[in-house]
Amino acid sequence: MLSHAAAQVMTLAQDGDVEGALGLAHATLRDAGSASAAERAALWYALAVAHHADGDYEAQALAADRCLDIARGADDHGWQSNALSIRAMAHLRADRVEPALLDLARAEAALLGIEDDALACWAHTGLGYGYLELRLYELARPHFEAAVDLDASPIPLNEARAIDLLNLAELHVRWADELERALPHDSAEDEADELRAAGHDIASAALAEAQRVGAAGLAAVAGALALCSRPRAQAEASVADLRAAYESPDHNDHQGGRAVVGSSLARALWRTGRHDEALDVARQAAELSAAAGDWHVAATVRWLLVEMEHQAGLPGAASGHAYARLLSRVLWQQRLSTLQGARAALAVEGLRRDTAVAERRALEDPLTGVGNRRALDAALGRSRHEDGPWSLLVVDLDEFKTVNDRYGHLLGDEVLRGVADAIRRVARADDIVVRLGGDEFVVLARGTDEAGGSALAGRLREAIAAVTVSTPHGCVRLTATVGVGTTDDRTTATDLLEVADLDMYRGKGRRTAQGA
Repeated sequence: MLSHAAAQVMTLAQDGDVEGALGLAHATLRDAGSASAAERAALWYALAVAHHADGDYEAQALAADRCLDIARGADDHGWQSNALSIRAMAHLRADRVEPALLDLARAEAALLGIEDDALACWAHTGLGYGYLELRLYELARPHFEAAVDLDASPIPLNEARAIDLLNLAELHVRWADELERALPHDSAEDEADELRAAGHDIASAALAEAQRVGAAGLAAVAGALALCSRPRAQAEASVADLRAAYESPDHNDHQGGRAVVGSSLARALWRTGRHDEALDVARQAAELSAAAGDWHVAATVRWLLVEMEHQAGLPGAASGHAYARLLSRVLWQQRLSTLQGARAALAVEGLRRDTAVAERRALEDPLTGVGNRRALDAALGRSRHEDGPWSLLVVDLDEFKTVNDRYGHLLGDEVLRGVADAIRRVARADDIVVRLGGDEFVVLARGTDEAGGSALAGRLREAIAAVTVSTPHGCVRLTATVGVGTTDDRTTATDLLEVADLDMYRGKGRRTAQGA
């Protein structure tokens, strides 16, 4: 199944085998023609993740576009939200902040329409990634926390919970790092210590979970993060562990793993009084950070080197330190401006979504969820400007009044909802299904001639006859009479309802005569 292939692509990408992930994704996509929309969307999403791990952000954006197209065609809010978030990440890595903010706001709006916990979990994760990339920690944290709470995955991915925990841990540690750089006062240092301590605990939980499911690559990353976020008081005890981790060959240079561990080792060495060795390691880490695809890594590592050289009293270090401190404060202010922009985008997108929901509800029958008379009038108005035949079918339930009289209106409403669902299953995606009122429904079918309308009427009767609603006294079953009107040289779109209604009453008359 495609879902298993998508899971394997994700796992390979997470473990650093990007070439294997890309090869598997492309090979599977070649044979994906008959797969469901959800499966194809999942595979394109996994491909976007693999391109992200590879640093090919243009290819990542293209894969996200394909996922989004499929999700929109299927009206799948879950994959829409996930596709928008992974595309936002591509925009951010390509320094396109404004389109990224718009995508994230739209992903938030799509998230509100997700009913599946697994897709909602991933949507929260995607939004958390995007906001973390922008250093909008206040917006990222609730999404990462929601993902941990949901603990679900739309494709079989054993390491899903470990990933969610690792994301939340990384957010806390990054937030602490930037606070230390940008706000040099005691309250900021205390807050940074609290964030780092929380990050350490969460990273330790991520390590335990990764080890439990056998995710070696994730375990290594989580272990390094837990090690690097140990409290200050454990500096002496941490030196040996950090040195072993730093010298390990199992680092992803693109993710800056060795540079981060080296920076933490330098910090621990400095705190234990080994200043010369700390400076040597900090300089090595700064050089290694140049290969990282994430500038936050380089900023954190290089800042520590500047701080150490300043404290060591090296010539010229004071001026460099002052400039670095100024730059960090400017970046913090820029972060706050971006936060304001993100909140504004969310407000605008929320208003747009509320307007769309209100407009949709104005065209929707509140009992059954199909269209109402206003929706039919609007569709008939549009049909006047389109070529080709249109067929309109009026569906009237036979003897429906006896259902209400015998069982009550609550059960009658349940029957109407069942009939509406049956009609929607028979109708095509672009057909208009409407409840005119009472027990009368209408289907407006584009590009359907008289023969097609008659065939559709037969399928509707069969579908409604199959509807059953249980009662204490047995099952309620119904039949329906369907009238058909089709545009031709004499019948225009505005005449269709009258023609179909008349055809339906003729059908009722024939049924009555046959029954008599």
